[in-house]
Amino acid sequence: MNPHFFNYPSLFFYINALAYIPYYLFGKLAGVFNTPNDILPPISLTMGVTLAQMPTSVWLGRIITICFGVGTVGLTYIVGKQITGRKVVGLLASLMVAISPTNVWHSRLITPDTYVTFFSLISFLASILVYQQGKTWQYVVAGIFVGLTASSKYNGGLIILPLLLAHILHYGKVAFKQPKLYLALLLCGMGFLAVTPFAVLDSTVFLADMQAEVYHYTTGHAGMEGNSLEWYFNYMWATGGGLYLLAILGILCGSILHPKEINLLSIFPLVYFAFISRFVVRNDQTFLPLTPFLFLLAAWFIIILFDKLGKPQTILFQRRFLAVLASFVIAMLAFPISKTIADTHSLLTINSRETARIWIDKNLPLGTKIAIESYSPFVNPSRFSVHGFHRMIDHEPEWYLEQDFDYLVFSQGMYGRFFQQPEQYESETLQYDELFGQFELTKKFLDGNYEVRVYRVK
Repeated sequence: MNPHFFNYPSLFFYINALAYIPYYLFGKLAGVFNTPNDILPPISLTMGVTLAQMPTSVWLGRIITICFGVGTVGLTYIVGKQITGRKVVGLLASLMVAISPTNVWHSRLITPDTYVTFFSLISFLASILVYQQGKTWQYVVAGIFVGLTASSKYNGGLIILPLLLAHILHYGKVAFKQPKLYLALLLCGMGFLAVTPFAVLDSTVFLADMQAEVYHYTTGHAGMEGNSLEWYFNYMWATGGGLYLLAILGILCGSILHPKEINLLSIFPLVYFAFISRFVVRNDQTFLPLTPFLFLLAAWFIIILFDKLGKPQTILFQRRFLAVLASFVIAMLAFPISKTIADTHSLLTINSRETARIWIDKNLPLGTKIAIESYSPFVNPSRFSVHGFHRMIDHEPEWYLEQDFDYLVFSQGMYGRFFQQPEQYESETLQYDELFGQFELTKKFLDGNYEVRVYRVK
């Protein structure tokens, strides 16, 4: 039960581990497994260079993530309907989630980010009910799922803010005299510890890993660091186009027409966005939990716009306005749909990691000593003497000569991030250029817009 790793909380690992029970039982019935040890682990050479000995084990983890991703679509509909009282808001927002490049991409991966998004919506739905009804069971559900959200990924703990605001909006000046609030707060902690128990039972490692993760996000990650606020705005435009602009308009417009509900809906995305924008490290998976909340705001704004401008007019005007508005919405949705299709197509396109793998396997002598860096092709360790490194520049050119390497395999996934920002990474690009100049380029692969270089050392 102790993962001995707390850069992520434990719920993500527990859910995937539980899924291996039916996986194993089905495999045993099918005659594939006799004991749990028959489930073969992946072979990993370095970061991003891994071979699944049993592809079905990867499918298992991805199917789980898909379930959470699809569940997020459904929850977005329910949340939209509950907070606005309008089914159409929920339908439109859930459609935006379903076609979002960010949501679709991360619903394919075995990472905790889709879990955070899913559990945060359940907690938020319960918080809406706290605001609207204030029943004890609603506090219980909201508190538990705040804990589960934080136990998926620590940044998800900010979903406690709508719960606190919902309680204040419901009870007003006597809010802090109500014991239900303190019950919910207690359950937040209990929910977290129930599925990350070794935060207490192995507190030394937990605190060390937490500190390491904070250090990571505040100091940098090559290729994912610097100008966080600008990067997130650019990312929003590149993946959602005008939809995120509609979300901003939704906050501004809704704060006048529906101030309590809009405050409840926007407190998490506003605070969360400000929070992540302050870190040095920025990436799309950290942005993911914002998406359903922003799409709900965008969808609500569109419906408010229709209500205010379409209804008071003549039937002919209503029809024309509806046609214009529908065309506008379709145009807004077309961009993320096209981006999602393009991303999917890229996954179906064979790139240089595969063509280079085949070339190495067929053309290099058996037993050749090969160094690879992160995100390189998988080089068969049963045929070659393979040594994986995080970055090829972790060693000087002379070191590779001294260690009798025959070939070096460079990957765009690692060296490319430095050459995309040469001013920021001047030292790293100079080191790579030194390696490129020192050794003989044997083969360069450019398939699928992904570059792999193979250099001969001697």
